[in-house]
Amino acid sequence: QPVDIQNAGDERLFVVEKAGHIRIIQNGALLGTDFANLTDRVTAGGGNAETGLLGLAFHPDYQNNGYFYVNYTTSKPAGTPLRTRISRFSVSSANPNLADLSSELVLMEYSQPFSNHNGGQLQFGPDGYLYISSGDGGDAGDPQGNGQKLTVLLGKILRIDVDNNGGGAPDCSTATGANYRIP
Repeated sequence: QPVDIQNAGDERLFVVEKAGHIRIIQNGALLGTDFANLTDRVTAGGGNAETGLLGLAFHPDYQNNGYFYVNYTTSKPAGTPLRTRISRFSVSSANPNLADLSSELVLMEYSQPFSNHNGGQLQFGPDGYLYISSGDGGDAGDPQGNGQKLTVLLGKILRIDVDNNGGGAPDCSTATGANYRIP
């Protein structure tokens, strides 16, 4: 079940599938081998669940550093609560059509109280920051009110500096009338 499609700045299209596969379409044909198979890490529920591999973004300097980012839900190892994980991976140094799955660097992880409303979109802005749609954490009508709570990551668009260029974000936490917060 495809949920996203991205381009790495070349002729390839990368198709993100909910179950945990990233596939490549090149020259109009689907390649026979996955770019990445994350099914051993991803929890993708059936039915109406909005879980799984939900987003993909390529670093603005992907052609040089080979970094790409994914948003997926997981409850692994078995018995652990459902969480969203934002991770960075690298492309294989030997094959541009394969990810190096051993390169995973988890950037952030946060709990998901329900199996729906989990967001998932990732996008780099013109400022070089990675923007993450966190979703409100679920169930009909956002019963926990996460979208309105400034101290909760759910129900927000998160912005992170994946290059850690320093300088930090502006201190907006005490701005008068602010409708946002930087925890």
